[in-house]
Parts: sequence; C-alpha cells; structure tokens
Amino acid sequence: MMKNYLFIFISLFSSTILLSQTGPGGVGITDGTSSLKIWYNTTNGVSTTGTLIDGITNSAGIAALDLSETGGQRPTLVPGAVNGFDAISFSGSNRLETGLTLTTSNFIVDQASSFVVNAADNTSQKSCVYTTSPLQGASRFTCHIPWDNTVYYDIGVCCGVNARIQVGGLTGLTSYSYWSYDADPTTGKQLYRNGTLLQNRANTTTVTNHASYRFNLGGNTSGTAGYVGDLTEVIVFNAKINTAQRIIIENYLAAKYGLTGSSNDLYNEDNAVNGDYDFNVAGIGRIDASNIHNDSQGTGIVRILNPSGLGNNEFLLWGHDNGDLAFTNITDVPNTVRTRLSRVWRVSEVNTSGGAINVGSIDMRFDLTGLGTISLPDLKLIVDTDNDGLFADETPITGAVDLGSNIYAFVGVTAIQNNRRFTISNAPHTVITNRQRTYRVKVN
Repeated sequence: MMKNYLFIFISLFSSTILLSQTGPGGVGITDGTSSLKIWYNTTNGVSTTGTLIDGITNSAGIAALDLSETGGQRPTLVPGAVNGFDAISFSGSNRLETGLTLTTSNFIVDQASSFVVNAADNTSQKSCVYTTSPLQGASRFTCHIPWDNTVYYDIGVCCGVNARIQVGGLTGLTSYSYWSYDADPTTGKQLYRNGTLLQNRANTTTVTNHASYRFNLGGNTSGTAGYVGDLTEVIVFNAKINTAQRIIIENYLAAKYGLTGSSNDLYNEDNAVNGDYDFNVAGIGRIDASNIHNDSQGTGIVRILNPSGLGNNEFLLWGHDNGDLAFTNITDVPNTVRTRLSRVWRVSEVNTSGGAINVGSIDMRFDLTGLGTISLPDLKLIVDTDNDGLFADETPITGAVDLGSNIYAFVGVTAIQNNRRFTISNAPHTVITNRQRTYRVKVN
C-alpha cells in the first residue's frame, strides 16, 4: 500500500513541475520556451487610444515580437464584432509591426504552423494579412487572404512551388474563416480552411536575413498594399505541430468566434442548443501514436492530463459558459455543500466521426489563484452525471489534492463523459445542533 501512495505522489509531483500547456486550445507554452512564438488576439494585451490600436502584447511570451504603431498607421478596434469578441479593422492604409527584432530562435526558418481568423472586405485587393516587412522575393513569410481573389502562403524564397501554397476559385472570403497552415521540409506544406484540406505541396524553402525584417499585420509596406478587412487572431509556431494539436486549435477558434468547421468540428458544446460553452476551449486528443496531445490547459483554469484510455482518433475538449469565476452559487448545489462556482464547464468526448467515446480516467487540475481561501476537505468536483443541467441532485467527488501554488487536483476521475457539465464547490453547509433537533442552515 505504501508503494502505491508513493507512486501516486511521485506522479503528481512530476507532472506538476512540468509547465502547463497554456497556449491556444492548450497547445504550446506561453513563456517563449516552446515552439509557440507569436499569438496575437484581441482578448489580451491590446492597448488603444480611443478606438485606435497603439499596440498588442505577444501572448506567446516573447516581448521582442510585440506589435505597435503610431499616428495614422494605427488600425481600429471594433468591439464585439465576432461572437462578442473584438476585431481589428484594417482600412488598407494602416498596419501593426514588430521592431527589427526577428531572430532564428524567435521566428520562422524552414518550418511553421500558423492560424489566422479573418474576413476580407473585398477579394480584388493585393495585400497581406501577415508578412515579413518589407515584402521581398528573396526571403519571406507571408499570408495573403486574398491577393487578387487567390489565397497565397509563402515560406522562404518566393515564389515557386517549394515556397508557395496557392489556391484560387474560393468563395466566401468576405466572411469569417479560420485558416490553418503547416510547413515542414519533410512533409511539405498544407493549407486548411475551416478544417478542410485545400492543398498539399511538397518541400519548403528557408527564411533568411531575419535581422533585416519586421513582422507585420496588415501589409501597407514596401512590396504590398494594405489589407482591407477584419482580423481577430494570429498564431504562429516555428515548428510544425502535430495533427491532433492542429485539430484542437481549430476547435478552440471555431468555438470562440462562433464558426462552423467543415471538417473535424468536434466540440459541439458551443452551439446554442447545448448552452454556448464558447469560452477558453481546450482539449486533449490522439490521431495515432505519432500525433497525440494528452496534457492541456489553455487560457482557462482547468487542466486535464493523463488519460488512461485515449485511443486513435479520440478527443476530449472542454469550455465554459463565462459564468462568474467565484463561489457564489448557493441554490443549485448538493445538500452536502454550501456553495459552488457560478462558472460551469461542458465537455465533448468524441472520435473524429463525432461519436461519443470514453478516454478513460483523467487527472483534473484547477488553478484557484485569486479565489480566496480554499478549504481542502470541502473542495469537491461536481459532475452533472444525469445530464439534466442541474448539480443539486449529484454526489460530489471528494479527495482533492493540494499541489501548491493554488493548484488543486482530482486524480483518476471517471465521471467526465460526453456532453456532461462540471464545476467545483468549496465549503459545506453549517450544521447547528440544538439538543435533539438538527438544523441545516445555508450561510451566505
């Protein structure tokens, strides 16, 4: 028995010292140490003067790649433009840029994975959504959505098939889409729109002369006109991520911006009929032994890891309803607890065909920093096992473990299944006994 407890302790400690995957969808680390190098989104680090954007902090944690602009070059922030989230509006005569701070370690060389969410105002423009600036043929990393009604992506020496993805004849470019691009010398280049593969080409070429370039959103620089349209999020890795990770990020973007994927749209808790659990979506998943992601947190407080039965083509994704992150719900609670978080999460536990599956037991971590004093014996996980939308009729799961730094774990959880909701409670009812009568009182 002592060996079993020692094994559990060592497992918990070992996984605790590993940094959480806090990147988009729970892929990548946001301190600059992983392949996640650029992450611009309108929900973090946007500084404005009125509606004009002065700068955006790089959420990937590399300050050298923060964006800024001044004067008339500044684009406009449009509040609540897409599913309640803000958008950056470019007019064709503005942009955002880094300094001359690109290096071979913080930027692209010969491989990448990138993600863009945008909607162009017209399809005849000849511009860049993102680009190395100035735009040159000898070396570039660019994304044109569109350039004269054609979508281009370039890496390295422009513009032969080894450097370029080129797709014409597309419709709907003035509506929002999420675009996923992979480039690797061994596996070549792939471009996806809303999860569907548009083109697959062999080879890549190499980006060079990093110190001579800035990274730019919106074009409007030497070699390219300015982009005319809206943009919400840009994510760039300087290595190709695996297929499971790409699908997880695509589902994070689809849920956040209220978009529907045409392929591998696995997380359906963001639909209105399921309650619009659109926020901080993250996930774990596996395509095969070479394409797996089994530890994820993302931008929320919930981390899930160590699935015991994650099989090929299986995913577990979760998001929340944006309820208050506070222990303030005292009505919909089991009779053994006093209060729970007002925030509720819901999961999609499915295969790539959309069928319900079971990834086995999981470990769940909650970062409760800033949520007041936590009573460890009273911290409980509550799962809506009968899926009726209520927690009052459930039996809370006990056994929380304090991992330090305000992180608390539930180990070997089996109650999480497809479409189920979950939340956590903190304190019990106060029980007052007066001789032979016992009164159970809810305390505010």
